[in-house]
Amino acid sequence: MSGERSGEHDGSDPVVEVGLLGPVELRVAGRAVPVPSLPQRVLLARLALRPQRVVPVAELVDSLWDEEPPRGAVGNLHSYVSRLRRLLGGDRIGREPAGYRLRVAAEQVDIGRVDLRVAAARAAAATDPAHGARLLGDALGCWRGDPLADLADRAAFAPERARLTEWRRQLREEWFALRLTAGEAEDVLPDLEEAAAADPFRERVQLLFIRARHLAGRTAEALEAMEAYRRRLAEELGLDPGPELAELQHRLLMHDPGLLGARRGSADDSREPAPRPGPGQRAGTNALRPGTADESGTHAPPPAAAEGLMPNAPPDLHPPTPSSSPALRRPGDRFVGRALELAQVTAALEAHRAVTVVGPGGVGKTRLVTELLGRGGQDEPVHFVELAGTGKPGETAGAVATVLGLRAAPEGDVTAVADRLGGAPALLVLDNCEHLLPTVRELVAELLGRCPALRVLATSRQRLGVPGERVVRLGPPSEEEQVELFCDRAALLRDGFAEGPGAAETGALVAEICRLLDGLPLAVELAAHREAVFGLRQLRERLSAGLDVLEPARGGDRSTAVTATVEWSRRLLDPAARDLLDRLSVCRGGFVAEAVDHLAPPGAGNPAALLAELVDASLVGCDLSAEPPRYRLLETVRHVCATHLPDPDDARAAHARWMAAHAEAVHRLRRDRSPVAAAAFRREAANTYQALSWLFGSGRRKEATRLGLLTVVVLAGDPDLPLVNLLRGIEPAVPQPPHGPAGDDTEAVLAMVVGVAAWMSGDWRTAERLLGAALDMLPDRHPYRWFGQFHHLTNRLFRGDVAGVEADAEALLRHGAPGWVAGSGVCCAALAREFAGDHEAAERWLTRKEVLRTELSLVNEFVTYTRGELAAEHDPSRALACFEEAIRGSDTRGNTYVREIAAIGRAAVLIRLGRHTEAVVACRELVESLRRLGLWPQVWMVLRLTAELLVALGDHATAAALFTASDSDSLAPAVLGTDRDRHAALWRDITDRLGPERLAAHRAEGRRDGRAGAAERALRALRAQEDHTARREQA
Repeated sequence: MSGERSGEHDGSDPVVEVGLLGPVELRVAGRAVPVPSLPQRVLLARLALRPQRVVPVAELVDSLWDEEPPRGAVGNLHSYVSRLRRLLGGDRIGREPAGYRLRVAAEQVDIGRVDLRVAAARAAAATDPAHGARLLGDALGCWRGDPLADLADRAAFAPERARLTEWRRQLREEWFALRLTAGEAEDVLPDLEEAAAADPFRERVQLLFIRARHLAGRTAEALEAMEAYRRRLAEELGLDPGPELAELQHRLLMHDPGLLGARRGSADDSREPAPRPGPGQRAGTNALRPGTADESGTHAPPPAAAEGLMPNAPPDLHPPTPSSSPALRRPGDRFVGRALELAQVTAALEAHRAVTVVGPGGVGKTRLVTELLGRGGQDEPVHFVELAGTGKPGETAGAVATVLGLRAAPEGDVTAVADRLGGAPALLVLDNCEHLLPTVRELVAELLGRCPALRVLATSRQRLGVPGERVVRLGPPSEEEQVELFCDRAALLRDGFAEGPGAAETGALVAEICRLLDGLPLAVELAAHREAVFGLRQLRERLSAGLDVLEPARGGDRSTAVTATVEWSRRLLDPAARDLLDRLSVCRGGFVAEAVDHLAPPGAGNPAALLAELVDASLVGCDLSAEPPRYRLLETVRHVCATHLPDPDDARAAHARWMAAHAEAVHRLRRDRSPVAAAAFRREAANTYQALSWLFGSGRRKEATRLGLLTVVVLAGDPDLPLVNLLRGIEPAVPQPPHGPAGDDTEAVLAMVVGVAAWMSGDWRTAERLLGAALDMLPDRHPYRWFGQFHHLTNRLFRGDVAGVEADAEALLRHGAPGWVAGSGVCCAALAREFAGDHEAAERWLTRKEVLRTELSLVNEFVTYTRGELAAEHDPSRALACFEEAIRGSDTRGNTYVREIAAIGRAAVLIRLGRHTEAVVACRELVESLRRLGLWPQVWMVLRLTAELLVALGDHATAAALFTASDSDSLAPAVLGTDRDRHAALWRDITDRLGPERLAAHRAEGRRDGRAGAAERALRALRAQEDHTARREQA
């Protein structure tokens, strides 16, 4: 088995290719290999859908048997895999701790080949639509019919067949659009006519068919087809067409030349209008204007946050915006029974805003809730927060903020969470609350009070105790369900379990074992995994002898059943596996396989084999939906094993060394511009927190400082709130007053680390004090000095300290900072002068030779954004072009922070150019995205721009409320320079239009709104303007 886990096959094996875009097909060395057996085709398809990924045994079993799998299903699976291996040749199917892996490259499966060809087609289409169309046609040629055609009757493959069918439709539509753009309207018209007839309600294909008729010189027919489609929707479905139809109709009537495709062979490319960005996308004045921090000290991230410590590291300021909640993990094994309990929780949620599922440890609270959520039916967004790994009460709100994807919490985590949730419907799930009850109680009460459409579902061993809470008590399942659960899990591991003439006796023995375990599902599952080793009779005898405290008549705490079962399962392990399990208990939030190499005890042999043993014993869980696969100990297992550590500090030191190695590896990824760097670091954020806490707490300040430095460097542009709060709580030993360089730089670097953490959280005073002290203590040529100097500059920029910004920019140039850092400093100095009203001085900064350095091409989007800010007041059309160029470049490079500030600048210029329809969309998208991130200073900038826009559109009442709300909030930036004069004129206009009484009423509404209310008021007004525009265009 260890050989199967060794890695990739060697290159001498014949090439294997798998086809899924049609009947399942296997080719080896270019020749078709028949796969006559249906189970083998099912296995090949399931594995090939995820090449190089582990597919769990339970998922393979579900794919093989649509109905209830037979006894001995796992044994049959192993037999089918062996036969399939012989067809594939070589070591193509690997056995892993939790399943099987098909060892072929993605492009050896036809789906992967299509992916590559589509990417090449889209790249080519940017400059040559005709060539892009030809390449996309080649990609579509990979289909041999309906996907997985010979598995059409297998329910397990229905989602994949639907997804691949829809993918093909979308690619065909993209192919049609490219051919139209390339001037092939006459040729593509028959294909589009056939596609439109086959799918009469699919809007995109209907729009393409209409456009093709127009391009073929049949505009009257195009308009008739458009009207027929509109009637068909209304009469048969009762629906109105989307705004794209109205836009196309308008462009047809206006004879818009943009609809005309290039002549065949022409290089001109008149593309279709790009689809509107969704609400989660940002469109990217004066987003960096000084004074965006008030005395409470709140500001935005830096314009060029440090990405790595190496001088050639370019800025990649934010990874993609995290989703509001991580994907819900659903176990791969079958959920047994609990129909009544599921109905009770569902009914409770419909009638109450706070519901707590209460029961002893191991009774299945979390599994019940994940099953309920996994079945769907929730209309609102679901945010699932796992609190089991949250060790301190003060971290509770931070855990929720992290799941919500918040980057900033300047007034505390609770306020940030409440502002993020606001008045929109949402379901907040808090799992495993029992060890944090007082804090969870306060948090839930506060959120329910401030978020009127929020519902909370919690799991705990005790009720929360909040007003209006509905408690659903969960006890052990019925005896029949206990027996079913045991038999289901045992049958996965042993062929023929509970079959044959002794089935009745087997059922009686299982029922007795379940009674010994108090019927707790976790204990039942752990015992079932040992049945394959001992058999039922010996298992019952061992349980009777070792766990006699579990007899229900004793009336003991049910949780002792789980603890004792874990103790018993642990004792059955080999000593090396037992020691590894104990040492893994120091991990927080799970771990990846590489952690085992660091945490395995000395002389432990093969760590991977030990991990496989722990997974097989069900003492370590495995999440194969993650890449790489992620492992975790159940909380009960973790607590039990932690008590057995002979030397906890030794295990924690090994854990800290793992985190240091991980941070160094991520730093190298950042240096090499890997797009997965930030995600890789965030994956171990909880473990990094654990390691930093222990290093600082045990006095290992040098190691802690190095890990802290790597942490703030990697996350400088995208803070992790728990880590930021932890670092802010450290007090560096800074002499007063700070003196010059010393032999040991630990405290100076620590002052820089804590100063940057303070800056991330909006505490500009602490940031100024500690960053200034660090710069006083570090020598000019210290390898990390530039990192502190740059954040010192940015801190001063947000405070409006023009002279300070210029001094720091000169220091970066003088002390040999990396070229991109020095150039960014020059841009910041130019912005500081521009915001102060000194345009000539700003231009002088931006024309310095440092801006032309080769390295600055790494931040050219920030330079382009800066040029836009300098042009905004004097040449708005040029400014708009600069902002849009910065947005395009940022999209390409993944530089989302520059995209955000450029999008704010763009919205401001659109308003002042009178392009109100575009400005409405831009402001709405910015409010949605920035609010989701918790960046309230930037939200307030956009809300003020929205108020200015609404005045121009005649909605003076909403504008008055928004301006008032912004003036009342401590996080709203100061209004400076020309903006102050503009706002004064807007207030005069609002006052004249509304009159004293109406103005007073709307200002009172604005003061009551608060942050979340103001954002929702703005979104309602912006959406109303969009609806009005759409209706006007359709009329």
